[in-house]
Amino acid sequence: MNFPFVKRQTPSVCRIDHPSIDIQLFATSSVRVEADAFEQLFEFTDVARAIDDLRTGAPDYLGPDAGIDRIVLTPDFHRGSGIPVGTVIRARNLVMPQATGNDICCGMRLLATDLPAERLDPHWDAIRKRLRSIFFEGQRDIPMSPRQRESVLRDGLPGLCETSGDNASRGVWKSFDPAEQKSDLDRAFGHGHLPTTRLFGFESFVRSSGNVDGRDPQIGCVGGGNHFVEIQKVDSILDGYAARAWGLSRGSVAIMIHSGSVGIGHAVGGYFMDRARHLFPASVRAPKAGFHPLPIEGPMANEGAFYFDGMGNAANFAFANRLFLGLMTLRAIEEATGHTVGAKLVYDAPHNLVFRQGQVCLHRKGATPAEGPAPPDYLGQPVIIPGSMGAASYLLAGGGKDDALASACHGAGRSLSRAAAAHVPTDVYRAEVDRLRIVTPIDPDAPMLRRRRDILDKYDKRVMEEAPGAYKPIEPVIDSVVEAGIARRVARLLPLCTVKG
Repeated sequence: MNFPFVKRQTPSVCRIDHPSIDIQLFATSSVRVEADAFEQLFEFTDVARAIDDLRTGAPDYLGPDAGIDRIVLTPDFHRGSGIPVGTVIRARNLVMPQATGNDICCGMRLLATDLPAERLDPHWDAIRKRLRSIFFEGQRDIPMSPRQRESVLRDGLPGLCETSGDNASRGVWKSFDPAEQKSDLDRAFGHGHLPTTRLFGFESFVRSSGNVDGRDPQIGCVGGGNHFVEIQKVDSILDGYAARAWGLSRGSVAIMIHSGSVGIGHAVGGYFMDRARHLFPASVRAPKAGFHPLPIEGPMANEGAFYFDGMGNAANFAFANRLFLGLMTLRAIEEATGHTVGAKLVYDAPHNLVFRQGQVCLHRKGATPAEGPAPPDYLGQPVIIPGSMGAASYLLAGGGKDDALASACHGAGRSLSRAAAAHVPTDVYRAEVDRLRIVTPIDPDAPMLRRRRDILDKYDKRVMEEAPGAYKPIEPVIDSVVEAGIARRVARLLPLCTVKG
């Protein structure tokens, strides 16, 4: 990182020069950071100027104590949509919808199973076929009553448990064990829900299912972009005590899920970004790139409160969505192999959310909580960091590092934009992906597609955008997290089969 504004302080920590905000980057010299990520960061920090201007130009809008005092950049820091991925912002008395964006409560869910990975070897063709049918060909079979839909939006996973009886004998609910799912709530961030007081305009969505066993196109969606569901093998145990406590054993199958609130989050994010822009006082020069703050105290505190309700609805949906994606994957494995699979939730953690404690609003964009040891197990918060679909992923235990705002990265980070990745030479692309098991809505080996070059070209472009070469190596990123004391390694997992939307 040869940038004049980057001052290395330790082998794993750099300070970024800024006139008003304390900014630190946690990355060793082995991690490559591109100039455009810093350009986007500095464009965002214009919001600090706008907040200062509000104090004189519209003092009643935010209040005198509003501001941003710290930014932490995680090792996967790279240019994103609106704000760099891997950015953690500590703000007081304000919230910025643009800093979370549309992918609200995107997060990771990890399941440990009792199935040895080698038992899958004779069944991969059948597993891939069932995954495609369940995920993309109308066989999700997730009936939801209006009461269940509303309960999910208001209460997340606890609401799902309380209303599971509405469809207990139908579809995916046949494998939903209410007692087991209730015990799993302790292994989800915030017990898998954010408190809400109302619905954000989703009344028609709630009613639209009509019948008790109504279906909808939202729940059980992987989503696009870098979202995935991956069947993995626990390759190595690096902290035996923690791994045993979390249910992992070497050589067993694990299921990792990276998804969010899909269309629900887009509705919430889009509305509140527009709302914040509309409310911003015309007497003050607006911040760059749409980072308009909303107040959470003072005469207009209800605007910020409304955002937290909408964000909570989307977050609660995301927790439920990841739960169903896990059940769908277990179903595919069981039906394809004939083996009954026992599974235990390791953890479910969001990484696109505003975490509020009183007047402090911690905005995490592509960054996950990494709290330190606490009761009952004193192991540290599970931290799930995936690699690309051709590289290892890691489970770590958080160290609660205050300097890092108790935050870790949520992945390796992109090395190529999607546009650039789509133009990688064909021989390079083929060498990367031909060895992988990938399930998408399109089966490129289907006989009916042999003459449909147009469809196959779209398939190749989509996979190119997410191919291993589009992402940075995972090991330097994990080394940075560990060397900085943000988290410690617990287990290494290797990809066996990846589902991409």
